[in-house]
Amino acid sequence: MEKLQQAKNWLNDADAIIVTAGNGFAREEGLDILSEEEFDNNFGKIAEKYNVHTIGDALDKKFDSWDQQWQFWSQLINDYTLEYEPSDAMLALKKLLEDKEYFIATSTFAHFFEKAGFDENRIFNAFGDWTEMQCSSGINHGKFSDLEVVKKYLAGQGEVPKCKICNSEMELHMPLNAHFYPDTDANSRLRWFLTGNEDKKVVILELGVDETSPQLLDPMVKLVEQFDSWTYLAVDLTASELPSNLQKRSLAFGSNSHDVLTKLVK
Repeated sequence: MEKLQQAKNWLNDADAIIVTAGNGFAREEGLDILSEEEFDNNFGKIAEKYNVHTIGDALDKKFDSWDQQWQFWSQLINDYTLEYEPSDAMLALKKLLEDKEYFIATSTFAHFFEKAGFDENRIFNAFGDWTEMQCSSGINHGKFSDLEVVKKYLAGQGEVPKCKICNSEMELHMPLNAHFYPDTDANSRLRWFLTGNEDKKVVILELGVDETSPQLLDPMVKLVEQFDSWTYLAVDLTASELPSNLQKRSLAFGSNSHDVLTKLVK
């Protein structure tokens, strides 16, 4: 209880909150990219044909045709994004950030935070967003919504989208290959947010960040080490996973987003 109350005090007193959300948080929202059982149950034909057994493996697999690729992508986006409903953890996070200056940096690419109603200008999708598409040529011709493409595929009327500039096939705006171009505008907004709050009371709230997204962990820990008025709340990590010199300015729950967030808003 003492640790929980301290976390509440830090959050209440904060001038700004930076949320880092990784695969652990995505699981709370229904997307487990490493679940073999779930994938085989939902995508048995794909699993058998391509010998892939998780969403992560399937996203890395090149299918026999672009049409098959988009059929699969469309079903993924439908199941995990278009039909998405915010979990209790997400609703608790929304309540926690009410009336607060915040920014969200996340490796969850399923558009969860946008669908939950967070400000799109305060979100940096480090690993892209599968509701957007980019040219597969390797040249950055911009990114565009793919939701109309997805809806047509779901209705059985899909056509492989082509780049309006070079006529190459479009692919998901994700780091599936060397063609991925990060969202530099969102990255710049995050950097300006960090710079603008250097001398203020800032809490970094870690939600489900693990070794698959070190860019959401190591740099943030370094910032807390650098600025004395910043603190770090590690929902999923343990104290031993944080630097010893941050013990007085960090709290580690070694738990999960659902349990901690719902308790923080009570």
